[in-house]
Amino acid sequence: MTDLESRVRATLAERAAHTRAAADLGERAARRARTVRRRRRLTGTAAAVCIVAIAAIAVSGQTAPAPGRTTLPAETAAPPGGIGSDRALLHFDVDLAKLPGNLASRIAMTEWVSGEGYEQFTGMDADFRPVVAIKLGSDPDTVKGWVFANAGSTRAVQWRLGGVDGLSALDWDDRDLLPEVARAVRLDAVQRCVMPLRLAELPEGAHWSECQTAIRRGGPGPKNVWVYSGLTVERADGKIILIWADGRPRTETSSFAADRTIAGRPAQWRAEAGQFGDGLWIPDFGGYELYLTDFESHATWFTPAEATWYTLRLTPSANLDDPSTWPLRAVG
Repeated sequence: MTDLESRVRATLAERAAHTRAAADLGERAARRARTVRRRRRLTGTAAAVCIVAIAAIAVSGQTAPAPGRTTLPAETAAPPGGIGSDRALLHFDVDLAKLPGNLASRIAMTEWVSGEGYEQFTGMDADFRPVVAIKLGSDPDTVKGWVFANAGSTRAVQWRLGGVDGLSALDWDDRDLLPEVARAVRLDAVQRCVMPLRLAELPEGAHWSECQTAIRRGGPGPKNVWVYSGLTVERADGKIILIWADGRPRTETSSFAADRTIAGRPAQWRAEAGQFGDGLWIPDFGGYELYLTDFESHATWFTPAEATWYTLRLTPSANLDDPSTWPLRAVG
């Protein structure tokens, strides 16, 4: 399994259920899929076989503003809408200083997701294992439907804060800290879900369905260091395409073998069995790896021509070290 491919799988395979044989591309893709799978364990779907009763708590009032922001640039305007209304925005923040100390001290990076009708924060340790997950929804009935899928290792609690319904999840060993997690949520802050690229346009009938960005806290240079981003597009026919940007250094010998050039950049089309096996791989797209793929196992509908169409409309950001310089909106 190649390194990038494994990272994408580790980050995203769970979202498709929502991780190949070459050495470099797949390992990172699979790691990414495992991350998504773990996130789903924390906030699973109503179709989960194993359902644990979720206690409901009410959190009164609003948490006071924290002395400093967590990771993403602030949106200073007063945008319309709310949770899950705009892929470019996150309508909340998490005051890490208000989390229990034995949780906050283990968080090495934060992952943020803005989807259709939901937004999510995951605090992860240095090995990409989730420490805490917080998911907010725009529809109370939907939030009530979120159930905990892995009864063996995690627990979740449902809460309501400032008119917003949410769910917090922790590993089993940390379950007694669940009531404290909701109190770290800040609804007085709006962040920009930024990523170091911009897609100039979408095909007719398609829409931007999810923004995902992970930032490592307190790197050796800048205070926060970008790790990866995923831009998800839903076509007019409901098919899902992932545009994956990965800033992590490759640790294995690359299996890359260019078979085409796109916009002056060597690229390789991969057609492998397994989920995320089909895709266009560009190892250096302005300083990071780019992988365009689908969410299916060897889908015949996702073609090199379609992947090229998207790639030609993508522009990487010049400064990967400063998220405040990235496009306000990654699409359009």
